[in-house]
Amino acid sequence: MPDAVQSTPDSIARTPTGEIADQGQTTTPAAAATTTQPETSIPTPDEKSLLNQDGKSIANATPPTEGAPEAYATFNVPEGFVLDEEVAKEAGAMFKERGLTQAQAQKFVDFYVAKTQEAVNAPYELWRQTQADWVKQVKTDAFLGPRLNQVTSTISKAIDIVGQSNPQLAQEFRTVMDFTGAGNHPAFIRMFYEMAARITEGGYVAGKGPSPAGQRPVGQMPTAAQAMYPNLP
Repeated sequence: MPDAVQSTPDSIARTPTGEIADQGQTTTPAAAATTTQPETSIPTPDEKSLLNQDGKSIANATPPTEGAPEAYATFNVPEGFVLDEEVAKEAGAMFKERGLTQAQAQKFVDFYVAKTQEAVNAPYELWRQTQADWVKQVKTDAFLGPRLNQVTSTISKAIDIVGQSNPQLAQEFRTVMDFTGAGNHPAFIRMFYEMAARITEGGYVAGKGPSPAGQRPVGQMPTAAQAMYPNLP
Protein backbone atom coordinates (compact mmCIF):
# COMPACT_ATOMS: atom_id res chain seq x y z
CA MET A 1 0.00 0.00 0.00
CA PRO A 2 1.57 3.34 -0.95
CA ASP A 3 2.57 5.77 1.76
CA ALA A 4 -0.07 8.33 2.46
CA VAL A 5 0.88 11.93 1.69
CA GLN A 6 1.39 13.79 4.93
CA SER A 7 -0.78 16.81 5.09
CA THR A 8 0.47 20.10 6.38
CA PRO A 9 -1.45 22.65 8.31
CA ASP A 10 -2.73 25.54 6.36
CA SER A 11 -1.02 27.81 8.80
CA ILE A 12 2.43 26.66 7.69
CA ALA A 13 4.00 29.29 5.56
CA ARG A 14 5.12 28.34 2.11
CA THR A 15 7.34 29.97 -0.48
CA PRO A 16 5.87 31.40 -3.67
CA THR A 17 6.70 28.07 -5.41
CA GLY A 18 4.90 25.94 -2.82
CA GLU A 19 7.79 24.73 -0.67
CA ILE A 20 7.53 24.96 3.05
CA ALA A 21 9.33 28.04 4.16
CA ASP A 22 12.11 27.94 6.76
CA GLN A 23 10.27 27.83 10.06
CA GLY A 24 13.23 29.45 11.78
CA GLN A 25 12.41 32.71 10.03
CA THR A 26 9.90 34.40 12.27
CA THR A 27 9.45 37.62 10.29
CA THR A 28 8.99 38.35 6.67
CA PRO A 29 11.54 40.44 4.78
CA ALA A 30 9.00 43.18 4.44
CA ALA A 31 8.29 43.17 8.15
CA ALA A 32 11.98 43.06 8.97
CA ALA A 33 12.68 46.17 6.87
CA THR A 34 13.17 49.27 9.01
CA THR A 35 13.65 52.94 8.15
CA THR A 36 16.62 54.70 9.73
CA GLN A 37 15.77 58.28 10.77
CA PRO A 38 18.58 60.86 10.34
CA GLU A 39 19.91 62.28 13.52
CA THR A 40 18.74 65.81 14.22
CA SER A 41 20.86 68.51 15.80
CA ILE A 42 20.21 72.04 17.04
CA PRO A 43 21.34 74.59 14.44
CA THR A 44 24.24 76.76 15.37
CA PRO A 45 23.73 80.56 15.48
CA ASP A 46 25.35 80.85 12.06
CA GLU A 47 22.66 78.57 10.59
CA LYS A 48 19.73 80.61 11.93
CA SER A 49 17.90 82.99 9.68
CA LEU A 50 18.31 86.71 10.13
CA LEU A 51 14.74 86.95 11.42
CA ASN A 52 15.45 84.35 14.12
CA GLN A 53 18.82 85.34 15.51
CA ASP A 54 19.08 84.69 19.25
CA GLY A 55 15.63 83.16 19.06
CA LYS A 56 13.96 86.56 18.51
CA SER A 57 12.36 87.96 15.39
CA ILE A 58 13.92 91.20 14.18
CA ALA A 59 10.50 92.25 12.87
CA ASN A 60 9.01 91.88 16.35
CA ALA A 61 11.94 93.26 18.29
CA THR A 62 11.43 96.61 19.98
CA PRO A 63 14.03 99.09 18.69
CA PRO A 64 15.96 100.93 21.37
CA THR A 65 14.80 104.49 21.96
CA GLU A 66 17.40 107.25 21.96
CA GLY A 67 15.34 109.83 23.82
CA ALA A 68 16.07 113.48 24.48
CA PRO A 69 19.66 114.44 25.31
CA GLU A 70 20.59 115.99 28.61
CA ALA A 71 21.19 119.25 26.75
CA TYR A 72 20.72 119.97 23.06
CA ALA A 73 23.78 120.90 21.03
CA THR A 74 23.84 124.14 19.07
CA PHE A 75 21.36 123.84 16.25
CA ASN A 76 22.56 124.28 12.67
CA VAL A 77 21.23 127.33 10.81
CA PRO A 78 22.12 128.79 7.37
CA GLU A 79 24.99 131.24 7.09
CA GLY A 80 23.85 134.75 7.93
CA PHE A 81 20.85 133.58 9.96
CA VAL A 82 21.00 134.23 13.70
CA LEU A 83 18.84 132.07 15.97
CA ASP A 84 17.70 134.14 18.95
CA GLU A 85 19.08 132.67 22.18
CA GLU A 86 15.82 133.07 24.09
CA VAL A 87 13.86 131.43 21.30
CA ALA A 88 16.38 128.57 21.23
CA LYS A 89 16.01 128.04 24.99
CA GLU A 90 12.21 128.02 24.86
CA ALA A 91 12.22 125.66 21.89
CA GLY A 92 14.76 123.39 23.59
CA ALA A 93 12.54 123.09 26.66
CA MET A 94 9.57 122.07 24.52
CA PHE A 95 11.71 119.58 22.58
CA LYS A 96 12.96 117.99 25.79
CA GLU A 97 9.44 117.83 27.26
CA ARG A 98 8.34 115.80 24.24
CA GLY A 99 11.42 113.58 24.32
CA LEU A 100 12.76 114.64 20.92
CA THR A 101 16.22 113.55 19.90
CA GLN A 102 18.82 116.00 18.60
CA ALA A 103 18.01 115.02 15.00
CA GLN A 104 14.26 115.35 15.51
CA ALA A 105 14.65 118.74 17.16
CA GLN A 106 16.89 119.92 14.29
CA LYS A 107 14.07 119.19 11.82
CA PHE A 108 11.77 121.56 13.71
CA VAL A 109 14.51 124.22 13.75
CA ASP A 110 14.98 123.82 9.97
CA PHE A 111 11.24 124.31 9.46
CA TYR A 112 11.26 127.45 11.63
CA VAL A 113 14.25 128.93 9.78
CA ALA A 114 12.70 128.27 6.34
CA LYS A 115 9.41 129.93 7.26
CA THR A 116 11.19 132.89 8.86
CA GLN A 117 13.27 133.48 5.74
CA GLU A 118 10.14 133.34 3.57
CA ALA A 119 8.49 135.99 5.75
CA VAL A 120 11.59 138.21 5.61
CA ASN A 121 11.96 137.91 1.83
CA ALA A 122 8.26 138.43 1.05
CA PRO A 123 8.37 142.29 1.13
CA TYR A 124 11.45 142.41 -1.10
CA GLU A 125 9.89 140.01 -3.59
CA LEU A 126 6.79 142.21 -3.68
CA TRP A 127 8.96 145.33 -4.19
CA ARG A 128 10.96 143.65 -6.95
CA GLN A 129 7.81 142.54 -8.77
CA THR A 130 6.32 146.03 -8.43
CA GLN A 131 9.43 147.58 -9.97
CA ALA A 132 9.28 145.15 -12.88
CA ASP A 133 5.62 146.04 -13.48
CA TRP A 134 6.38 149.80 -13.45
CA VAL A 135 9.26 149.44 -15.90
CA LYS A 136 7.00 147.45 -18.23
CA GLN A 137 4.34 150.18 -18.03
CA VAL A 138 6.87 152.90 -18.88
CA LYS A 139 8.24 151.02 -21.91
CA THR A 140 4.76 150.35 -23.26
CA ASP A 141 3.44 153.87 -22.55
CA ALA A 142 2.32 155.65 -25.73
CA PHE A 143 4.18 158.84 -24.80
CA LEU A 144 7.16 157.67 -22.73
CA GLY A 145 8.01 154.46 -24.54
CA PRO A 146 9.00 155.87 -27.97
CA ARG A 147 11.04 158.77 -26.47
CA LEU A 148 12.41 157.10 -23.34
CA ASN A 149 16.03 158.10 -24.08
CA GLN A 150 15.01 161.74 -24.56
CA VAL A 151 12.95 161.69 -21.36
CA THR A 152 15.70 160.25 -19.18
CA SER A 153 18.29 162.58 -20.71
CA THR A 154 16.15 165.67 -20.03
CA ILE A 155 15.52 164.63 -16.41
CA SER A 156 19.20 163.91 -15.82
CA LYS A 157 20.14 167.32 -17.28
CA ALA A 158 17.67 169.08 -14.94
CA ILE A 159 19.18 167.29 -11.92
CA ASP A 160 22.66 168.34 -13.05
CA ILE A 161 21.58 171.99 -13.35
CA VAL A 162 20.39 171.94 -9.73
CA GLY A 163 23.49 169.97 -8.75
CA GLN A 164 25.79 172.75 -9.96
CA SER A 165 25.07 174.65 -6.76
CA ASN A 166 24.43 171.58 -4.55
CA PRO A 167 26.10 168.39 -5.85
CA GLN A 168 25.33 166.44 -2.66
CA LEU A 169 21.61 167.12 -3.01
CA ALA A 170 21.65 165.89 -6.60
CA GLN A 171 23.47 162.70 -5.59
CA GLU A 172 21.14 162.00 -2.68
CA PHE A 173 18.11 162.58 -4.88
CA ARG A 174 19.34 160.00 -7.38
CA THR A 175 19.98 157.54 -4.52
CA VAL A 176 16.46 158.03 -3.19
CA MET A 177 14.95 157.39 -6.64
CA ASP A 178 16.81 154.08 -6.79
CA PHE A 179 16.14 153.06 -3.17
CA THR A 180 12.41 153.75 -3.25
CA GLY A 181 11.93 152.72 -6.85
CA ALA A 182 10.19 156.03 -7.62
CA GLY A 183 12.51 156.46 -10.58
CA ASN A 184 10.62 153.63 -12.30
CA HIS A 185 7.06 154.85 -11.71
CA PRO A 186 5.35 156.05 -14.92
CA ALA A 187 3.58 159.02 -13.27
CA PHE A 188 6.75 160.19 -11.52
CA ILE A 189 8.78 160.02 -14.72
CA ARG A 190 6.14 161.84 -16.75
CA MET A 191 5.75 164.63 -14.17
CA PHE A 192 9.48 165.04 -13.70
CA TYR A 193 9.99 165.20 -17.44
CA GLU A 194 7.36 167.94 -17.86
CA MET A 195 9.10 170.04 -15.18
CA ALA A 196 12.62 169.29 -16.40
CA ALA A 197 11.75 170.31 -19.96
CA ARG A 198 10.92 173.81 -18.71
CA ILE A 199 14.22 174.47 -16.96
CA THR A 200 16.65 172.89 -19.36
CA GLU A 201 18.09 174.71 -22.37
CA GLY A 202 16.14 174.44 -25.59
CA GLY A 203 17.57 172.99 -28.74
CA TYR A 204 19.09 174.99 -31.58
CA VAL A 205 16.91 176.95 -34.01
CA ALA A 206 17.17 175.63 -37.51
CA GLY A 207 17.92 178.27 -40.17
CA LYS A 208 15.44 178.92 -42.98
CA GLY A 209 17.72 180.67 -45.45
CA PRO A 210 18.52 184.41 -45.82
CA SER A 211 15.87 187.05 -45.26
CA PRO A 212 14.09 188.11 -48.46
CA ALA A 213 14.68 191.76 -47.55
CA GLY A 214 18.40 191.19 -47.52
CA GLN A 215 18.34 190.03 -51.11
CA ARG A 216 16.93 193.26 -52.57
CA PRO A 217 19.13 195.41 -54.80
CA VAL A 218 20.68 198.53 -53.35
CA GLY A 219 18.24 201.44 -53.38
CA GLN A 220 15.26 199.19 -52.89
CA MET A 221 15.77 198.56 -49.19
CA PRO A 222 12.60 199.23 -47.13
CA THR A 223 12.36 202.26 -44.97
CA ALA A 224 12.46 201.96 -41.21
CA ALA A 225 8.69 202.31 -41.06
CA GLN A 226 8.25 199.60 -43.69
CA ALA A 227 10.65 197.31 -41.84
CA MET A 228 8.77 197.80 -38.57
CA TYR A 229 5.33 197.55 -40.11
CA PRO A 230 5.65 195.43 -43.25
CA ASN A 231 1.92 195.11 -43.63
CA LEU A 232 1.32 198.87 -43.88
CA PRO A 233 0.37 200.13 -47.36
